[in-house]
Amino acid sequence: MTHTEKKKVIEHLLNVPDKQKRLFWGREIKMLNELIKLYPEDIFWKGLTFSKKLDSIIILRSGYYATELKKKYNIFKYKIPPKKTIKLGEKFGDDVIIERRNKTLRDFLS
Repeated sequence: MTHTEKKKVIEHLLNVPDKQKRLFWGREIKMLNELIKLYPEDIFWKGLTFSKKLDSIIILRSGYYATELKKKYNIFKYKIPPKKTIKLGEKFGDDVIIERRNKTLRDFLS
């Protein structure tokens, strides 16, 4: 993931401050790099969203947001298992014919 792509991910997830941008970008890029080591899929980071914008990427390293991030990554990486086919054998035994007749109200209540 290039540096500009990382900046776009951070801008998408966080509120960028108006002042002291140099310190902000240095801290957030470093934390994002550490999280990318844990969850290395670039497509995952480009599509990651939360219900509201966060204050810092550091929040994603522990607590509630860390578990949410792990859940989202597991959902992203989940692959549907192949459908198992059941091989049926030969038919055996005699056929049973069940005689069905219309039920009346009296048959139903008794």
